Amino acid sequence: MDKPRFGIIGHSGMLWLDSVICFLLLVFIIGFLTIKSATNSSLFLLFFLSLFFLNKSVKAIPNHQSAELIYLIISVLALPVLAIFFSQLGRQEWIIRSYDGPARILLALPVFLLFIHKSINFSALIGFATPAAIMAIAVSVLLHPEIVEREGGRFATPFVRPNAFGVYTTILWGFCLFQLTTLTKTTRIWKSYQLSGVLIGLYLIIGSGTRGSWLAIPFIVVIWLWLNQSWLKKYYLAAAGLSALFIILIILFPPNTHSHRFFSGFSEISHWVSQSNLETSTGYRLSIWKISWRLFLQQPVFGYGEKGFIPYLNMPWYDASASENAKAILACCGAHNEFLSNIVRSGVFGGLSFLGLFLTPSYIFFKYCRHLNPDVHTPARLGLVYMTGLIIGGISIEVLNMKYMSSFYGLTISGLIAQIIIQQQTSNHEH
Repeated sequence: MDKPRFGIIGHSGMLWLDSVICFLLLVFIIGFLTIKSATNSSLFLLFFLSLFFLNKSVKAIPNHQSAELIYLIISVLALPVLAIFFSQLGRQEWIIRSYDGPARILLALPVFLLFIHKSINFSALIGFATPAAIMAIAVSVLLHPEIVEREGGRFATPFVRPNAFGVYTTILWGFCLFQLTTLTKTTRIWKSYQLSGVLIGLYLIIGSGTRGSWLAIPFIVVIWLWLNQSWLKKYYLAAAGLSALFIILIILFPPNTHSHRFFSGFSEISHWVSQSNLETSTGYRLSIWKISWRLFLQQPVFGYGEKGFIPYLNMPWYDASASENAKAILACCGAHNEFLSNIVRSGVFGGLSFLGLFLTPSYIFFKYCRHLNPDVHTPARLGLVYMTGLIIGGISIEVLNMKYMSSFYGLTISGLIAQIIIQQQTSNHEH
């Protein structure tokens, strides 16, 4: 097999076209949280490019995997659009802007086929681009102290608020962590490059003050240890230990803002359960989740759309925990939970969409994460990191409610699964 062009494209074509594809993919990752519209623009341009290859891309699909791919396409890439359509059909309410995010996931369909046709090594792309993306985020934070000040000292970028900043920086950090052992490039320069992404990423995650992202860190570390336990070297364990100590000292060592946020979460939950203080950050979220579940039970089939639930907030359904402030936050900013947001918006169709978006890719990545071929298990492991970050982050915020988040989801899932499919096929032929 020929050496992949740029280390990424296995099925080379015209040099200028391959260069454009690689450039767009690099911009897609490096500019994700720092350059407004970088991710969306990359998706749109790749979509139009992929249309020129559509016929060849379809022919590149292995015949024995066509049924599996159709299920994958429907359950992951198409189901969010279908969920919105059927819920709006049931309500007889047609709002085009509701399709903004789901449509971007669907736009990734021909790009997914292009990735298979061009045999894109998406995990190598992530390995090269992610530390650079984290460094770009750090530079953006340093260049915009007014945004940090506006957010009460929490890190953010011009178009990414602290909660989303924390969740997605955690995912990028996890990508760097897994590159320490999953790539074949093992030079000291390469390891230092990845390790710098890990350490700078930790600093950014802590600075975001996002407790949901802090919760994801131990889960990602446990997955990393589980997958690499058979050949972990002493210096990796030392790096992991130093990183853990770094987190403990900054988050837990009093007195500082981060330790206060960490410990206050426990007291806020206790106060909400006892109903002694409902007006806290965690208390508002718990109240909003309870209200959202009640709303779903009242209209479970088709949901309410984006804001159709607001008149129902005045109904006599709620107990004392449903404070007026919690209702106002729900009406303004949503359910602060990915699953609840989907079922309030689209009823059971939204619930099915959530399952397709999160469980189907998670199953695929878990299935292949211990494959003998590193070209198969590397994207699967990176996929596990991504889904772990999304699922845990999605407990406290909506992780796919912005257009750039949906674009990132569509391209990342497409790239990782496409690599698994093509490399698994290659591995089977070799055996």
